[in-house]
Amino acid sequence: GRSDTGLQGRRAVAGQSKTSESSDRKIMRAAKILAAAEMILREGDGELEMGQVAKRAGVSVGLAYHYFGSKSGMLGAIIHAFYDRYNQVANQYIDPDIEWGVREKRRLMAVVEFLYHDPMAPVILGKMARTNQVAAVESARHEEMIEMAIRNINSGIRRGDIGSHIDPTIAGAAITGAIRSGIMHAMARDPQPDPAKLTHQIWGMIAGALDIAR
Repeated sequence: GRSDTGLQGRRAVAGQSKTSESSDRKIMRAAKILAAAEMILREGDGELEMGQVAKRAGVSVGLAYHYFGSKSGMLGAIIHAFYDRYNQVANQYIDPDIEWGVREKRRLMAVVEFLYHDPMAPVILGKMARTNQVAAVESARHEEMIEMAIRNINSGIRRGDIGSHIDPTIAGAAITGAIRSGIMHAMARDPQPDPAKLTHQIWGMIAGALDIAR
């Protein structure tokens, strides 16, 4: 009885290990395919074909379709991954006890640095910006950014760092749009403006909109 139980247990563990290895292998293959796709998008004009991606990744076209279903599915995965990284920076925890203006200027600097250095930023916000797929994701994610800005402005009003005469909804939408537009124009310039100077300039606009000290 003990030996049978032990054998069954070992088989169960072996099965779990095999499943885990298989799952890890799938994740690695999918990541390899996405990395190849991102490279093609960066090198080209923001377009790709599944055959190109499969060849660059060293896998069959069928496997690429198996993981992502379609070219649209693959592009969607890339776009969402970028915005997940973007949101992680924009939503990062910063000590709430720090003065509101100091805290949010620090957050803005982190966003500028991220967009300057993430290799997919000029592709998704530039080359691919007018595609329907990016526009759909951008619209949803932009609303998330506005909601975050509104919450942050409300926080500043409650703390007394921002005057109660400021309408958080209007200010949040205006500031979010201005930040995005300003950074995108800066990224398109050659050479790009110094990130610290760009942050200072954009922050001056934000401070003016919120009627706070720079």
